[in-house]
Amino acid sequence: MEMQMHSRISLRVSTYFWTSPQRCGELLTLLKNYKGVIDEVAFFTGFTHPPVPLKVIEERAGILEKVIPEFKALGLSSGINHLATFGHLDENLENSLNEPWQRMMDIDGTISKGCYCPLDPDFRKYIAKAYILLAKAKPDFIWIDDDFRMESHGPVSHCCFCDRCIARFSEETGRTWTRGSLKKSFYSGSIDEQVCLRKKWLEHNRRILSDIASEIRRAVDTVDSSIPLGLMSAELLYGGLGFDRIWKELAGPKNIKVMWRPGGGFYTDYAPLEMLQKAHTIGRQVSWIPQEVCDIQSEIENFPYQKLKKSILVPALECAVYIGAGCTGAALNIFGISSDPFQEYVPYFEKVKEFRNFYDYEVKAFRRSSCEGIWFAMNRDYYSTLALNSDWFTASPWAGIGAVNEIAEIGLPLAYSKDGAFVSVLSGDNILSFSKEEILKILSGGVIADARALARLNETGMSEYTGFEVLYLREQDTVEVLTEDEINGDFAGWHRDCRQSFWQETAYVLKPTNNKSRVISEAIDFADKKIGPVGGIFENKLSGRIAVLGYYPWRNFHSLAKTTQMKSIFRWLSKETIPAYIQSFHKIALWCRRDAKGRTCLLLLNASLDRSEKIKVCVCGNIERMTLVRTDCHRELLKSSGRDQGYSVFEIKEMNPWEVVLLTQD
Repeated sequence: MEMQMHSRISLRVSTYFWTSPQRCGELLTLLKNYKGVIDEVAFFTGFTHPPVPLKVIEERAGILEKVIPEFKALGLSSGINHLATFGHLDENLENSLNEPWQRMMDIDGTISKGCYCPLDPDFRKYIAKAYILLAKAKPDFIWIDDDFRMESHGPVSHCCFCDRCIARFSEETGRTWTRGSLKKSFYSGSIDEQVCLRKKWLEHNRRILSDIASEIRRAVDTVDSSIPLGLMSAELLYGGLGFDRIWKELAGPKNIKVMWRPGGGFYTDYAPLEMLQKAHTIGRQVSWIPQEVCDIQSEIENFPYQKLKKSILVPALECAVYIGAGCTGAALNIFGISSDPFQEYVPYFEKVKEFRNFYDYEVKAFRRSSCEGIWFAMNRDYYSTLALNSDWFTASPWAGIGAVNEIAEIGLPLAYSKDGAFVSVLSGDNILSFSKEEILKILSGGVIADARALARLNETGMSEYTGFEVLYLREQDTVEVLTEDEINGDFAGWHRDCRQSFWQETAYVLKPTNNKSRVISEAIDFADKKIGPVGGIFENKLSGRIAVLGYYPWRNFHSLAKTTQMKSIFRWLSKETIPAYIQSFHKIALWCRRDAKGRTCLLLLNASLDRSEKIKVCVCGNIERMTLVRTDCHRELLKSSGRDQGYSVFEIKEMNPWEVVLLTQD
């Protein structure tokens, strides 16, 4: 597909607006006034979250067939957002689809009354008929919403384990299963056996989702084979992340354009840093989307649309940040689940209008290049490694991935795939989803690992490449002290007390296993008694470099000494090739990507309530000048203020709280 050279901003429209002639007319007037701000409108097919009877879909499709041309006449791409394919959760059951078909079921036999199993043949016929009716409304596109998943179908968390699904899995594995025997086998036996079985279940989920995507494409093709389909996704790892297969099925035999809308959470700005976490969630989703997909609209979600829950600035800022993380546009879900007037939401449009040209700058600069930097090592089977030897379905899917969140807060760039990796993060059991050959390749580069990952590496026969082993665990009263190692610079002897009595986390005391192992931090108690190493670095015979952190490895390093040490560690691990980072002591996140000429481009976000001044940005390579672009598109030429080994240093005079800027070499 040809890469678009501008951002694409769409608006998701409640049924209450397009079914009411008055509200629909008001919306048309609003969009006339903001021509050029909104490119596309997507009309929801429902306002509650289970599937609805075919009769209701037919009625709504009939109205949409008349409404859509009015919006197309404004030059807007106009299509449909089908809210419920499988069903999201139990809601409004008395007015929703109620057929004697198989509902989603968890491994304990609990069912979701508002969500149906995609293997039920009658329900599959219903899905096909629903999309045929929607296609007859002659939309420019059809979005499949994010109930297209195998988890989070409240009250059911992980599914589907109905008799039909169990029978299909039995056929796939050549072994007869029951819910009880399968549940037990997911957490018993050897670690290898658990991971192997879980991987097979993830593949089972991938196959179901790609099969349904294929059936939806075929159904739409019976009406109009030129209608593009889009999928809203979330970082739901239990589904197996088979985005490439879903894309292929949605494109169909004619390779029709496919759209994507990654999302997940951040409904209010009560905790602004959650925007940054959502950006990483979106970035990882984008990394799984095939390069052929160029229309990637981030979800901007204000549900339940109470205006004071999210400031006017934040949705506009989200659009910019999520484009930096890999999207090429945004889908605004910012107003209304009632038929009331929507004037209170108009200021959101004003702010997006202010940012609109900036979004275009970003898309032209970044296109679909990968984010580069520090990669949390994961593949499609990552979920299989969580909660081993215990109930798989109690696992927190983001517990491990969250290891990189605070790394990003202190000014180090994240990569969302191995293609952009300069350093790999190993946390807990995540290496168990990789083959031995893949692990050796990871260890031949830069690696930062926590002590649990170190133990797993050593258990799998990789101890000669790690340089350390776990000596023992300490549960309380442990303080970290930076050693005299040169990597700590002027901060040798500085302390970090994360106070285990308040924020409990095990400290791992380490033992060097090679005379080339370097201890970079040690533990003491509250009487200054030395306990032993809790941090170290080592260069192995594969020419790889590894850092092992045994004391609060992924959080509580926002002090001057620790942020400086972490930046030095990552520079050392990458052999001075980290593409860019914030050298100064600021809470600024950045995304590092490449333009069409392969030159470094950066998006910076001041993730602080403080105005930041004299921000020093280090960019790898000999670069004389860069252009700073602010959200009002004001441009400022920055000249390099010097060199720091292999890095060119640039200084930004100031950034306001929660301001975002672009740095390019154009």
